[in-house]
Amino acid sequence: MPNHRLYYHLKPYLPWGLRMVVRRISARRKLWKHQDVWPINPAAGKTPDGWPGWPDGKKFAVVLTHDVEGSIGLAKCQQLMQLEQELGFRSSFNLIPEGDEYIASRQLRDTLVQNGFEVGVHDLYHNGKLLWTREDFRRSASQINRYLKDWDACGFRAGFMLRNLDWFHDLNIQYDASTFDTDPFEPQPDGANTIFPFWVPRPVNSENRESRIVNRESEGGNRASGHQPDSRQSQISNLKSPSSESLDPKLQPSSFSLHPSGYAELPYTLCQDSTLFLVFKQTSIDIWKRKIDWIAERGGMVLLNTHPDYMNFNRGSHAAYEYPVSHYREVLDYIREKYSNQFWNVLPRTVAEYVKTRRIGSIQTHSNLLEQKMPSNATDRKKIWIDLDNTPHVPFFEPIIAELERRGHSVLLTARDAFQVCDLADRKGIKYLKIGRHHGKNKLIKVLGLFYRASQLLPTILAERPALAVSHGARSQIIAANLLRIPTVLLTDYEFAKALPLMRPTWEIVPEVISDEGLYCRKERIRKYPGIKEDVYVPSFRPDPAILSELGLKDGELIITVRPPATEAHYHNPEAEILFTHFMNRATKIPNTRMVLLPRNHKQDEVIRHQSPEWFLHDKTVVPKRAVDGLNLLWHSDLVVSGGGTMNREAAALGIPVYSIFRGPIGAVDHFLERTNRLVLIENTEQVDSKIILAKRDCKLVGRGNDRSMISIVEHIEEILKVHYPPSPRA
Repeated sequence: MPNHRLYYHLKPYLPWGLRMVVRRISARRKLWKHQDVWPINPAAGKTPDGWPGWPDGKKFAVVLTHDVEGSIGLAKCQQLMQLEQELGFRSSFNLIPEGDEYIASRQLRDTLVQNGFEVGVHDLYHNGKLLWTREDFRRSASQINRYLKDWDACGFRAGFMLRNLDWFHDLNIQYDASTFDTDPFEPQPDGANTIFPFWVPRPVNSENRESRIVNRESEGGNRASGHQPDSRQSQISNLKSPSSESLDPKLQPSSFSLHPSGYAELPYTLCQDSTLFLVFKQTSIDIWKRKIDWIAERGGMVLLNTHPDYMNFNRGSHAAYEYPVSHYREVLDYIREKYSNQFWNVLPRTVAEYVKTRRIGSIQTHSNLLEQKMPSNATDRKKIWIDLDNTPHVPFFEPIIAELERRGHSVLLTARDAFQVCDLADRKGIKYLKIGRHHGKNKLIKVLGLFYRASQLLPTILAERPALAVSHGARSQIIAANLLRIPTVLLTDYEFAKALPLMRPTWEIVPEVISDEGLYCRKERIRKYPGIKEDVYVPSFRPDPAILSELGLKDGELIITVRPPATEAHYHNPEAEILFTHFMNRATKIPNTRMVLLPRNHKQDEVIRHQSPEWFLHDKTVVPKRAVDGLNLLWHSDLVVSGGGTMNREAAALGIPVYSIFRGPIGAVDHFLERTNRLVLIENTEQVDSKIILAKRDCKLVGRGNDRSMISIVEHIEEILKVHYPPSPRA
């Protein structure tokens, strides 16, 4: 930790803004590395052997603590106390005895205690130097003990969570609160790996032992000499980091073998407010809420550590180092409203007494939790984030999601409220999180909208921590994932789409007919699958004639499905609108024809109806009132005329006569379909009249979809997971 020592030497001279920039850069680098254990470490949810549960049958415990770092925070203590009183909570305020910024007055301490709150000792000077040498700590411990006695306090928390649980036996405390279940962003990132309190027994011959967990460079002689303390004397102190090797089984002590003296350890289990709101600049408490629910489900201890220094009690704007106190109020409201009468809100000293009197805390002397190796990066069970950005993505990803889940992966599904994405997903019974919307045709607003939706996705993704982000062109997902350093997979079948900064994927998966030229990724990051995108989901299609009556269509009518050009797309060419209008004018004048028009959004529907009302007379042209199964509609159509790529290719996969009026750059897939006589490209109004054949077809399912396309895509996704998360060696 030499770099930490240098930092704490320089810290008083570094501006707060500069320090925060450094923290944010560091946190972003760590965020992806520790995605499996933050904000939730699955290993920490294990119930300790012999756990007696919480008093009075409560489901879980809620412990609130506040570290007061400066005079600004000191001035806010009574406001914070009053807020908690109003909501029916009590908490502990940890005060610095000999800090540079304030004196913890007896009047404040008495006010807190008289109102049912607790006062704890927070470090000595809060300068990061408490544990630099063993002798320095002994001297500091003597001073800390005087404050503990004078303040009638029984709890301690070290500054910056720098700790040595063995050395803390020098303190006359009932509990310490310097650990956490998981927090890789702290200077000493070793987690306790538990959401339960535990007992730290005084080691045998503790005066002759040196710790192995904090500031180990200050005790380098032990390492140099090869000295290893007796394993049973070091049951608690050796907190492992995510990269640690697993313990030798000989180091696992038995359950509930408690030493006669020691103290309770109370790890904080919710992300600190400074990390959440100042480092990661979150604007909601979603991460807190999700973690609370997870802890409550497992019957653990919700221990939240906040700082009044950073809370803004005034409405309106706040300083860069503050966040609205409404966030804190909201989390308390969330607990008391969702879990009314189910939680035990007590002071830390009460939990410590409970741990001591129940002899809880050996919790296998907590070793198999503290020493437990964090989840490995093995690829066989990963969370994959899929974002549905456009209507065709719903049927495309449906079989892929099913196959990924069949193979044991979990899938986080988000959807943009645009076009008919959510309607179609609802009809298919697909569960998703609706986040963001479409932002219209204006190019500047559209680009800003992409970044805005990316910011909307961030809180959910920070909470869920997926291993891989997969989409079929969801730019906001790629932006968010790149910011969080989550590997991205872009499935695409059109090589001319534009990408802005932060929108370039890590990998691309494309049909075999697309060449590497023009793609975003280097050749080694490109994977290919047989067939076309629509081959992925066509094999599972089964016709349903009920759609005819739903749309008011009759047997014997010539049914034409028409998709207008994507006028809001960056690749739109106005020539397509001319072809669309020309075809509709022609087709609507022919007897016994019925057009099923599929506008891309409500706005386009209104524009078309306003410009060409004659197309809709006598229901000549119908627009579905809700999202319909696109494949089913195509199957019951005699031909398809479309200005969009996906519908053209779906029709081609089903063997339906299809004519493309798309006038943007023609992609390799469409050229392939044209060469194989599965698609007719229309280039001008003369070809609209000469090439588009209006005739009934013989409805026979001649689709060419195959499972090979879908299986190939899933196998590529698993291969990519293995690149980023090599399987752990197995014995």
